[in-house]
Formats: sequence, structure tokens, C-alpha cells
Amino acid sequence: MDNREAKFILSAYRPGGQDASDSRFSEALEQARRDPILEGWFRDSIAFDAAMTEKVRGIDVPSDLRENILAGVKVSRPMRWSKRFKWAIAGAMILGATLGSLIWHNARSAHLAGWQNAALEVISSLVRNETSFDAQSGNPSELLTWLRTNQAPAAKKLPNDLGKLSSVGCKTFSWNGTPVSVICFVRKNGELIHLVTINARATVDRTRRQETNLVQRGGWATATWREGDRVYMLALKGSRDQLRSYLL
Repeated sequence: MDNREAKFILSAYRPGGQDASDSRFSEALEQARRDPILEGWFRDSIAFDAAMTEKVRGIDVPSDLRENILAGVKVSRPMRWSKRFKWAIAGAMILGATLGSLIWHNARSAHLAGWQNAALEVISSLVRNETSFDAQSGNPSELLTWLRTNQAPAAKKLPNDLGKLSSVGCKTFSWNGTPVSVICFVRKNGELIHLVTINARATVDRTRRQETNLVQRGGWATATWREGDRVYMLALKGSRDQLRSYLL
């Protein structure tokens, strides 16, 4: 089973966990456990479904709804709804549309661009030792020099406190024909943090200068900003608050 098949099956998974023991979902769930990107999508999908369910449950049902429905079945002429019932239905529709818009906006705010998703996949592959670094060094300056020498996008200035950490290595890859670079660092707690760099003109999303966009997507926390002709993404497994001390 590949990720596309697993995503199709998991899109029908109910947020209450009732389907966990269903054999039809077991293989798809196992595929999600093996792939961090799919697992992140699955968590976001469950969170969205749960939020929508909770919001719908919060809408008050008009007290005379049952009577109006039964009356509609019994009468032979068109049912004349009470003014109170009309306002209740209109209010529910407006509230539902508003809640849907807010939830959709929140879901959209967690969107990552194509190059960012590709970078997270490369990072996950590095962490799982499924691919190797292009260069390895505990000194970030040496990795930056290697990237510049090989004409790969490199940070002109490392984010605050990031340069004080020991590095592990760097990796370059191509996204839609555009070079992207990744440098992996070791945080003080032993966990990793990753800096991704791409040329600004190559990004579809027009990231504004100095404006940092923080996104929580599944287990990944990312911060994206633009400096001159470069766009950077800082990523770690954890919360957005853990990223703030490393930002410019």
C-alpha cells in the first residue's frame, strides 16, 4: 500500500477512534505510522473532523423542530413555519457557514508550500538513515562554505542561537528544478532542528520580508521567513514555541 491508497482509506476514518480495530483500516494506519508526512496529514485530518463535529454539536436545535417536522408530514397544504422557526433556521445556517469558514481558515493557515513538504520528506529520510548527507561537519560554517562552493542556496546569516549549536550535516535536493538546501543541527536537549534554504524567486508563495509565518502541522513545527533573495524554513519535531528562541 502506498501513501495515496492509505490517504484515501484514512479519509473515512472517524475521529472517535471507533475504526481503530477495523481490519480495513489497519494497513492504512500502519502505513501512516511508517511515514511522518502521512502521519502528520492524518493527525490534521482527524483534528479537523473532530473540531467540525464539536462545533456542529454546539448549535442549539430549536425546541419546536420536532413539532414542525411532524406538522409538515400531516398537513396537506404547504406548511407555514413560525417566524421564530424561520429565524432559528436562518441563524443556524449563518452560524454553520461562519464556523465552517473559521475552521477552513485555520486549516488553510496550516498549509505548507510544495518545496516545504518536499524538504520535510528529505529531512525525514535523513533522520531514518534512508539517505545520506552530502557533507558532514559539526561546524555550521564549514557546511555553509560547502553549500556556497557547490552553488547551493546558503544562509547569509544563521538565525539567532542556531549558529551556537553543533551541526550534523547538509543535504541538497531539487524541487521543480530549483536547488534547495538543508542543514541539520543538534539542539541542547539532543533533538534535531533543521534549516531549509531556497531562492526567493523560486517560491510560489510570496513570503514577505521579515514576516515570520509559524505553522504547526502534525508533529512538525515550522517557521518561514524571507531575507533578501532567500526564503528560509526552520523545522523541528515539537511545538511552535520551541522555535521562537531561534528566530531572527
